[in-house]
Amino acid sequence: MPRKKSRTLTDAEHRIMEVLWEKRSATVAEVADVLAGENGSAYTTILTMMRILRAKGYLSCRKEGRAHVFTPKVDRETAARKAVGQVLTKFFSGSPSELVLSFLREEELSEEELDGLKRKIRESEEPENEY
Repeated sequence: MPRKKSRTLTDAEHRIMEVLWEKRSATVAEVADVLAGENGSAYTTILTMMRILRAKGYLSCRKEGRAHVFTPKVDRETAARKAVGQVLTKFFSGSPSELVLSFLREEELSEEELDGLKRKIRESEEPENEY
């Protein structure tokens, strides 16, 4: 049975998106140049992954001369929300509180970080001012 296509980013796709979020737009060759030092991915591999990202709706493409220039259609924050949503669904039955509790059990947070979290929780409980 064929594997279900994921709408979220793989690690390799995420590395490509990081380059594009930084540059705002780039050709395959430009992305390959940046990633060459990291993992040595071949141009054709990066081209294939960028085509997949386009099919997933993460990138748009326009032709400039002979080159194809890719631009992110999804910003980093939206991609992060999608990934967190997938983790919530997959591992925590859709429960944000279970995710937070799991994180708090596993991580050593400083008093400053805990105070910051408490402040954000209080702020989220306050009704928004309507004028």
